[in-house]
Amino acid sequence: MAVLNDLIIGLYLVFGGCCFNVITLESILKVQKKCGRLITLIQFIFIASEGLIRNIQFHNPLKEKRFPISLKPRKAPLYKWILMVVLFFVSSVLNNLVFEYHISIPVHIIFRSGSIIMNMLLSFLILKRRYSVQQILAICTVTVGLIITTLSSAKDQGKTQTQETNLYEWIIGIIILIISSFTGALMGIYQEYMFKKYPNTWKECIFYNHLLSVPIFLVFLPQIKEQWHLFQTSPKNRIGYYLPIPLLPSFISNIKIQGVWLLVIANIITQYICVSGVQKLSSLCSSVTLNLILNIRKFISLLISVIFFDNPFSSWSWFGSIFVFIGVVWYVKASDMKKKKEKEAEKKNK
Repeated sequence: MAVLNDLIIGLYLVFGGCCFNVITLESILKVQKKCGRLITLIQFIFIASEGLIRNIQFHNPLKEKRFPISLKPRKAPLYKWILMVVLFFVSSVLNNLVFEYHISIPVHIIFRSGSIIMNMLLSFLILKRRYSVQQILAICTVTVGLIITTLSSAKDQGKTQTQETNLYEWIIGIIILIISSFTGALMGIYQEYMFKKYPNTWKECIFYNHLLSVPIFLVFLPQIKEQWHLFQTSPKNRIGYYLPIPLLPSFISNIKIQGVWLLVIANIITQYICVSGVQKLSSLCSSVTLNLILNIRKFISLLISVIFFDNPFSSWSWFGSIFVFIGVVWYVKASDMKKKKEKEAEKKNK
């Protein structure tokens, strides 16, 4: 019964937190599209601060003859996290940067779902992994879906944007998404190596990834200052304008505030809830079940983005996105079948 309750809580956290996170992000982008680096920095500071509270420890300098404050001992050497931090920072910044290049949330969701293509390719090249026919066919399905969605989105972009420079910027955004998928896949491979060598270090990984990434944002200091100023000078408006939720009471919806900071806070909190939900489910479900749940969640986020925020998404885009989601589910199931066959073969050999 306790496991069932935990599972229900995990599902609430994932579907509630992650889907509401999409709503807040869309609402922020309505106010200011060029805010990716500032949003990423605030998210990193929040998660690093939360991790610092859990990892800090105090000492009596008279008894222990050491500095009164220190971090808890690490399971993995600090230098081992450096490559992970760089890859994580680049991937995270690029993921939020693409919105400055006319990439819509739906296209972003589809590309993130199709990141298994890059994972498979790099695992084949670096780890020399072999894949079953079912896995390869699934990846081909995802690839076809991504191509259809991208070409359809390019066509929509050409219709909605009058200047050629905007289409050029959109192409840059697609390239950034591809680079982000590449760095994310590399990070996944290195993370797999780290977790095998240093088990039960996922909390340590999250903490140091965010903490050590914060100083790197100095590279973007001029842009962050500019984005901060834009947020500070943003106009006040009704809460209902920033959060177009159908069931929001009118007396709340009509309150006027400088809503962009409210949205930023809501975005950070919902992202934290979303990540917590994923971590909770990962401890209760198999990787196959978890992947299926996350793909359903992504599809719901896609629906929210298209329906409530009027993002252009043609019938061909829907067709391509369905191909992507079917391919991802197929790949996950095929991977599970391959693992089971390998285990059965090992038992027979013994």
